Amino acid sequence: MKINIKGPIIPTSSQWIYDYFEMEATSPKRVADLIEQANGEALDIEINSGGGSVFDASEIYHALKSYAGEVTVTIVGLAASAASVIAMAGKVVRITPTAQMMIHNASTIQMGDHRDMQHTAEFLKNTNKTIAAAYRLKSGKTDEELLALMDEETWFTAEQALKNGLVDEVLFDSPIQAVASTDSITLPQAFIDKIRNDTRFRPDAQTNKPVASTTPSNQKEGNSNMELEELKNEHPALFEQVIALGRAEGVTAEGKRIEAIDSLKKPQDISAEAFNEIIHDAKFVSNATAGDTAMKILNSASLNAQQAKDHFLENVTKDASDMNKVPGGDASNQHATKDDEQVNDIVSAFGGGKRA
Repeated sequence: MKINIKGPIIPTSSQWIYDYFEMEATSPKRVADLIEQANGEALDIEINSGGGSVFDASEIYHALKSYAGEVTVTIVGLAASAASVIAMAGKVVRITPTAQMMIHNASTIQMGDHRDMQHTAEFLKNTNKTIAAAYRLKSGKTDEELLALMDEETWFTAEQALKNGLVDEVLFDSPIQAVASTDSITLPQAFIDKIRNDTRFRPDAQTNKPVASTTPSNQKEGNSNMELEELKNEHPALFEQVIALGRAEGVTAEGKRIEAIDSLKKPQDISAEAFNEIIHDAKFVSNATAGDTAMKILNSASLNAQQAKDHFLENVTKDASDMNKVPGGDASNQHATKDDEQVNDIVSAFGGGKRA
């Protein structure tokens, strides 16, 4: 039986949203349901994914690794990050010659004091060790070797993956055409939460497909959306989860905004002081986007360039005006006097008198 591991690795609770928008994605339950249908027959796992959630990938890895039947993994495009962990579950792992594998450290965004940062650092280090364990069981490399490769965010060609023991075979005559793109689009968590909580998109219980609500959203009757206060009172644990998700999503978005602003380069026509002032204002005062900040920088640089041009033209005009004020003699009379002197000299040379 064939099972596709395509698109981002996501939580089971988000799978129906990706399905609704016809976006490829893989969740633990989708894989588990297919494994159950296989009923012991051999599984052919085909992977082309840029990765995603570490913990959901771990769940899929466990389901495949503990399967009683044969499990063969074929990497047809990309097995990166969390998807590379899933690939390690195969008893036999194959890769097409045009495919790649990537391993790297786990990452997250955290806000807090030095204790929070230290706690998060230890959490990430432990997560890296659990990821490395899957690579170690397949490749036979030591944890130290694998963690060093993860530190460098290592990309393997098919031959390099084989040489490092991460795959068992390179397919030189495979009928599968590997994709050239490495894109793996993951929907923002805030968007997923919005869709999940909107009654117009609730899955139908029988078909498991989203159905549109027949009740207008402005009518309170029939609309089961909860206000935050109501959710907090009736389901405090769920409320804390929602708040935590929102806080994490906000921290992630803010981190990406700051990172994008920091990547902006200073144009030649703006001073370092003015540039740094715009950057500081965008990051900590106005909360502007990187795009808006870039436009402000360009406008300032353009204004400076125009002012420099105007100042140059003003100086040129002033210099020309000053030159016009310098007194001069009668050029025509000066030339005439000089010509007369030359004629008189010539006449004198031939014995004549001076020309009047």
